[in-house]
Amino acid sequence: MPKVRGVTPERSAWRRYPSPDGLQFRCSASPHAIPDADAAATAREHAAQIRARHQDPAIAVDWISLVYRLPDGLRQVLLEELDQGNLMVEIGESSWPSPRCIVAMMRDRFHGEGRTWPAGVFWHVVNDPRQWREDVSESVDGQEFLLMA
Repeated sequence: MPKVRGVTPERSAWRRYPSPDGLQFRCSASPHAIPDADAAATAREHAAQIRARHQDPAIAVDWISLVYRLPDGLRQVLLEELDQGNLMVEIGESSWPSPRCIVAMMRDRFHGEGRTWPAGVFWHVVNDPRQWREDVSESVDGQEFLLMA
């Protein structure tokens, strides 16, 4: 991957890490160690990488494959957040909140105020310092998928 506004390929690379739940990927740099402008540029680059590749969601081999396993509305929200510079720092399969769901963690809060969400997508403000600040969820056939900040 080419250098993007001061972000080295190593800083924005995705690394797989072990998990009993399945595939898990983290952005290799500490998300808050990346300057805001560089994080925003990296987020936009990740959105371009996702849009450039069409993937069979049944084949999960990397972080983009997991993005394609998100329901359509939630994937739309994720791409909009990336376009606005909100960096995704982790994505993976999880047994929580439901078996075989995909959960992604964002660096910053969602751009939620006054936003029109896709049908079936819900924004929740949690603000629990022991948990997370916000989440955006979509359920399909009783299975919940989450983006968390």
